[in-house]
Amino acid sequence: MSASQNVFVAGAGLIGLCTAYSLARAGHRVTMIDKDEVGSGAARGNAGEITPIQVTPMPQPEQLKEIFRGITSNRHYLGIAPLAAPMLTAFGTGFIYNTLPSNVRRNTQNLDQLVRGAFAAFDSYHADGISLAGGGYGFLNTHTSVDALRAFRDEQAARAEMLGQETPGQIMLDGDLHDFEPVLDKHVRAGFLAPTERYIDPSLFVDEVHAKLTELGVEILEHTELVGITNNHATLRTDQGQTTRGFDKAVVATGAWTTSAIAGLAEAKKAHVTSGTGYSYHVQPDRLPGHLLASIDRKTIGVPMSGTLRVVGLMDFSTKIEQFSKQRIDHLASQASAFIQGIADKPRFDEWTGPRPMTPTGLPIISPMKTNPNVIVATGHNMHGLSLGPVTAEVVVSMVEGKPGVVAGSQIDMRPFAL
Repeated sequence: MSASQNVFVAGAGLIGLCTAYSLARAGHRVTMIDKDEVGSGAARGNAGEITPIQVTPMPQPEQLKEIFRGITSNRHYLGIAPLAAPMLTAFGTGFIYNTLPSNVRRNTQNLDQLVRGAFAAFDSYHADGISLAGGGYGFLNTHTSVDALRAFRDEQAARAEMLGQETPGQIMLDGDLHDFEPVLDKHVRAGFLAPTERYIDPSLFVDEVHAKLTELGVEILEHTELVGITNNHATLRTDQGQTTRGFDKAVVATGAWTTSAIAGLAEAKKAHVTSGTGYSYHVQPDRLPGHLLASIDRKTIGVPMSGTLRVVGLMDFSTKIEQFSKQRIDHLASQASAFIQGIADKPRFDEWTGPRPMTPTGLPIISPMKTNPNVIVATGHNMHGLSLGPVTAEVVVSMVEGKPGVVAGSQIDMRPFAL
């Protein structure tokens, strides 16, 4: 074990929690802060997916037409508010550039360096007593178009083979599909099961990691905001005023708030971390599906989670990253009801919205700052914060200890993730 260091972690979302836990179990003294409470932001309201074969960069060629539809319609999974367009210029330009096929291939290969270690990192948490409960195994991917689903399955099968995972099952059609999963709407024509992919209740995960941090003696300061940082101390603001906190190393995992006015984070601001807002809600159907249901055509997910069904979807860009829109969640509900039977007339509860930190490349930032090399920025996981949380934390621990990052037995190239 490396010599114990005093490590300050800003942000108690998924990346901050996993980083604090991995540091503490490696023997480091950890202080973690959050401007709200542990597990706020997108940590609890997501789909709970742990899905290596579906962790790919968001910038893809087909997204170009989706951007146009997102600007011109509020009845689409992607929503772009006109007032937000000017602030998205730098992000959008980089995003469009990264939809070029050559860039997609390069970014996917770079991201796969982390993806290869995702399951093993979660398994190590489970071995420590973190239950990974509330969900199950297997994603049933569906589509109303057989041809479109066949193309999607071919991509998933190639990724599974590359990652050494079990190949997704064959496509089931019409009656065979509905015998396999009776809750699917009759208009859903095709589906296939990806058996190795996992899903958990992220709120349970947050609570269990939080409990482990307490057991390990991590100091946790809620309602404490990071307002400035240098190479050896952080400036914090609470209801009682400002204070400073020294450290040997620091990790800034403030997610969607990485680009806010935090003194000393100019490098991170230039990375164009931008927030895309997602939605979820719960419903209690008469019958839960046997697996996570993903409608590829409707960009909507139904997750049997801790005895209820969580519906997750949408991606909105606006000037107010946490503003709840009834119109948008109504649209999400209509999309879910179009492929899952028996939920349209059920009351919704635990309606939620939260920001997801996005980057133009679709790659997370995991990087020391050039101006403050003792400060490591870990953010921008592009909807993959849960899947990549524990493996990102392993890499950050290596950086804190001055060692090369190793994932799945191989040293990884950190340059693609650098500021």
